[in-house]
Amino acid sequence: MRHDASPQRCCGRPPACRRRAALLLAALVVLPTGLLAQEPDLGTEAQRAAGRQVYLEKCAQCHGENGDGQSYATPFLRPAPRDFTAGIFKFRTTPSGELPTTDDLRRSIREGMPYTSMPAWRGVLSSTEITNLAYFIKTFNDDFTGPYGVPTVVEIPRDPGFDEDNLERGRQVYEENQCADCHGNQGRGNGPSAPTLEDQWGFHIRPADLTKRWTFRNGQTRRDIYRTFTTGLDGSPMPSYDMPEEDRWALVDYVWSLSRSEPNYATAAYSHAVEGPLDLSRGPALFEEAEPAYFPVVGQVIEPGRSFYPGVNGIELRAVHNADEIAFLVTWHDLRADTRGRNGPDLPAPMNEPARPDTATTFSDAVALQFPATLPTGVERPYFLFGDRKNAVDLWFVDLAEGTGRRYIGRGYRDLQPASDGPPIEVRTAYDDGAWQVLFKRARLAGEGLSFPEDTFVPIAFSVWDGFNQERGNKRGITSWYAVYIAPLEQPAALGPALGYGLATLLLGLALVGYTRRKYRTATA
Repeated sequence: MRHDASPQRCCGRPPACRRRAALLLAALVVLPTGLLAQEPDLGTEAQRAAGRQVYLEKCAQCHGENGDGQSYATPFLRPAPRDFTAGIFKFRTTPSGELPTTDDLRRSIREGMPYTSMPAWRGVLSSTEITNLAYFIKTFNDDFTGPYGVPTVVEIPRDPGFDEDNLERGRQVYEENQCADCHGNQGRGNGPSAPTLEDQWGFHIRPADLTKRWTFRNGQTRRDIYRTFTTGLDGSPMPSYDMPEEDRWALVDYVWSLSRSEPNYATAAYSHAVEGPLDLSRGPALFEEAEPAYFPVVGQVIEPGRSFYPGVNGIELRAVHNADEIAFLVTWHDLRADTRGRNGPDLPAPMNEPARPDTATTFSDAVALQFPATLPTGVERPYFLFGDRKNAVDLWFVDLAEGTGRRYIGRGYRDLQPASDGPPIEVRTAYDDGAWQVLFKRARLAGEGLSFPEDTFVPIAFSVWDGFNQERGNKRGITSWYAVYIAPLEQPAALGPALGYGLATLLLGLALVGYTRRKYRTATA
């Protein structure tokens, strides 16, 4: 059975507060007096005072001095900083509509929120400081001081462990509860409702990409997954679900099967040498023997046009080459394919775009591969934000509304010029069920320009623009420099060198034995 997850307010109060009032009424009717007499865990006055000092130093810059989520940083952060005065918390061990426990607050502070502006304070703040901070946060909402301040903790039964036989039932539970509406058929966060989802405060909120367990903000263990759909995430469209116990673990098994726990980020990609032509019409099948390399994507926040919450957080690369050409396949997950409007690395973007940007102009999705304009001979690389005056970059750009490629020579984000020489690039694009696939191909050798010689590491970096996120120009997702190794077309046989080393070792050993014997005979003569 699916609970109502609508973020609509009623009677001027959010649903979580109204449910909280109903819970209190029920408690007054049925609970023994002893339970009602439980005291909220508020800490001592000294602990709250100490927590206030930590809050003003570490937290007020985003959450506001008054805990209302209003600060100078608020307009630029996604998701918006939590308004503690509302008493609505997403990550709890308590039922939907109830306040979090002190341990829930401590956990959120300690672990942070992956892929948001909320850092993990573990290792920065002591356990005592985190506890004091949790007590101080409770002072922003009076509900913590009354009966609501003694929440019920949802008990999670023993994890029976992953059972592959549960996957079919888990898929059925996923479909019956309409999880795919938000998370997509394959869990990539691209369901038909995903573009329209809003939190309690009217900001768009992205559903979790269930294929990336390391990004789960409420934890990535099996018990964390169980707890998330059991308690729901208050203030968000994610409801709490009521279902039989066996179906809960079947759903956990299914979600578990969609994802891996670690991103296994690469530091380099390997271009696989192949025989025959590189026919891009074969699509991903052309790269089936190439090892994938996955790289993290972060928002560009250094130069004007900052992106504090990029729409893409990772990109995968595969590469193949033959004697004459090299081809790349880049893939990434995207909430939807934005193929209207236009995009470009040289489009103007405001220095800092507000949380509610002007959406009158639409921007398309786009991607770019970035290489040094000439292959460096040392360790120095161009500035990774479109190069610099001394070291230019060669940018292979694709506006996915057009589906064609064009090249730029960059000497910084203010100096991007269309490339007038060098080999052209061939491009093919496709979007399928929440994933973009973009294929590039170009001649390997280019005279004085960028070439891809064998047995060489070629620097490579990426830029990704999410049109849904109003990304264009310098507002984009980026990576640092990585490398792609161009494997030799003909691998030297391993047997010959091995026999040579073996024979040399044998001869050296025989020579040493002969020398030692001759020296011994001379000494004893």
